[in-house]
Amino acid sequence: MRSRVCGSLLLTLCVLASCESASPESPLSAWLRVAGAQLVPGSPPDDQGGPAVQSIMILQSQVWPGQQDKPMAGTLQQGASAVSLFLDGDSGHYIVPAGAPDLTAPELPSFGARLAFSPWLPLGPYTLRLQATDEAGHYGPPSTQSLLAADEPPPAGVLVISLRWERAADLDLHVTDPSGQEIWARRKSGPASPAPGRPPPGTETGYLDIDSNSLCVIDGRQQENVVYRKLAASGRYQIRVDTFSLCGQSTAYWQVAVWSLGHQVASASGQSLPAMTRGEHGQGAGTLALDLEIP
Repeated sequence: MRSRVCGSLLLTLCVLASCESASPESPLSAWLRVAGAQLVPGSPPDDQGGPAVQSIMILQSQVWPGQQDKPMAGTLQQGASAVSLFLDGDSGHYIVPAGAPDLTAPELPSFGARLAFSPWLPLGPYTLRLQATDEAGHYGPPSTQSLLAADEPPPAGVLVISLRWERAADLDLHVTDPSGQEIWARRKSGPASPAPGRPPPGTETGYLDIDSNSLCVIDGRQQENVVYRKLAASGRYQIRVDTFSLCGQSTAYWQVAVWSLGHQVASASGQSLPAMTRGEHGQGAGTLALDLEIP
């Protein structure tokens, strides 16, 4: 496991992991994932005289690592049976079948896709290349959509501890605060548990926003946050990652990040293996990711 620690005037961090600056490597080959589409290795061919993409509709060009379920739609030239989606530099492209004509252009086939991005997607600008294809498999001229990968804004709070992972597995974030109180899926806040995803009214304690992929009911989020909205106690915080179940996956890579006043001040990454699913999964379970001293 490798960790990265960033200095802060407000925080003194003691990280129980090697203090080397490095980025985690993902075992997955594709930065882009498209739900229900066929992944074809390599980049798509150049224009082969096939039909063209007529229009592309996407709400925002900014994306973030680990983002799920980003909608995209558009129309294709007559004769198109599918559309290819390729993120430049990626290891493969996706084939999305054409759908029924759009109401605004009843003579043109339409397409719709739900995009997801790897948690390890490097930040920076990208070009998404779309090409229509016909029944014979001929690719048409490329149309492009510019994207910008940037950090996802953390939830609002003076201290936010975030766990995200890159496969459909059930991982759990455990945070033990200086008082010894542990926040996790079975104790989502301090004195009183809030409704799912809602902070306890009037409390200053931290809370868990969601138990993602609980019991392998996959929600696609693959992220959990412990949020301290107004105050965070000074002292030692221990952060653990418990591999409750891999849900049929062979492994899952994860990353923990700590945010103070909107700035990332520490992170750690690791890998969940099948052996880690054995044993107890209660209080204190999991792999120690970070040990922080907050003055």
